[in-house]
Amino acid sequence: MMKHRWQSGLFAVLMIALSAGCCGVCRSSADASASSVPIVTGATLDVGIQQRLKQSYRPAFFFGDKAPPPRPDYRSINAWAALPARQDDADAAPPNTKFSEAQANAQADVFFIHPTGYAKPDLWNGPIDDPEAVGAVSLVMKYVASAFNAAARIYAPRYRQATLYAFLDYETHSGIQAIDLAYSDVERAFDYFIESFHQGRPFILAGHSQGSNHGLRLLQEKIIGTPLQKRLVAAYLVGMAIPDAIPGILPARSAADTGVVIGWTSYTGNGNPQFLTRDMAIWYKGKYRKCEGLSLVQINPLSWESGGRAVPAAMNTGSLPFYDPLGDLPALIPKVTGADASGPVLIIAKPDVPGFAGSGPDTPLLNAEFGDYHDYDYTLFYESIRQNAINRVKSFVEKRRTR
Repeated sequence: MMKHRWQSGLFAVLMIALSAGCCGVCRSSADASASSVPIVTGATLDVGIQQRLKQSYRPAFFFGDKAPPPRPDYRSINAWAALPARQDDADAAPPNTKFSEAQANAQADVFFIHPTGYAKPDLWNGPIDDPEAVGAVSLVMKYVASAFNAAARIYAPRYRQATLYAFLDYETHSGIQAIDLAYSDVERAFDYFIESFHQGRPFILAGHSQGSNHGLRLLQEKIIGTPLQKRLVAAYLVGMAIPDAIPGILPARSAADTGVVIGWTSYTGNGNPQFLTRDMAIWYKGKYRKCEGLSLVQINPLSWESGGRAVPAAMNTGSLPFYDPLGDLPALIPKVTGADASGPVLIIAKPDVPGFAGSGPDTPLLNAEFGDYHDYDYTLFYESIRQNAINRVKSFVEKRRTR
């Protein structure tokens, strides 16, 4: 359950497990994808908080001690959270958007990788049919992936996502192995998407949080330097540490350039960004490593410029608030916040309207209550993203026609 709160990112279920009081290093050769020497993950936290998170979230075994859940079969529609040929949550649109859902006639596709929705300590990787994970992913489809449905047909795989603690495992290699296994599913889903759905069309790669982490690796391993790169409209890898010097691709510099990478991490001026600017483990240049010391992509989602200076809230045409997990999408609210990407993270103003609440005082990371708006990276700029995806697809199609 989401406890009547919108939470979409890596720590989407952190408050839930804390409030509920939830109290070896080999790999499965059948599921493991190629990776470098394992590293530990983890965050820089107070020792007491670190221990509390460990007691609440860490599986009581090493990654290799228990078999992971069965691999998804991407030939089955049940292995997909969104498909354009059926009605699902990714088809939703706010009642006052200027850009109607248009997947039936879209000229591009989007391969969308969902963020974390599994926090249980039962397994290092969650089953794709876990009821809580299914509910969390459904909300992500409705509030996040739907931002692309005016520009592209949405394909969103379910995958054996790494559990919450995989990103906090400062003591063993189990966390990074869980992330690696999750990526192996995303890679297979992408291969199936290309072979069975794509049909040579332009495509967008998109994700949030854990999804963007896997998207970053997918971009480097499967797209850059291959024929697929010529079909890439853009990679929206939001809410993750994305290096700005990925070999073979550049950050976006305008609202209509194509073949580029886009990302940002949202904070108010008093937020502490070190988890996503120093501690996060990412795939870069053929291996997992911490992001510390790397210059990271920050695109202003109102101007779409790399390192874009401050844009006032008056230019924000619509943020999507979260009120009711069971209801229809609410109306967009204009002028909720501006955005400034001229520093190491995207600086926003604290929203003064309902629908962008924090996760409570016991959630130590990625919590709007402490100035970290990770959960709202997409929804704060929902209408701007919606329009931008349309513009980039249009620009891509026009460029291809003139070649």
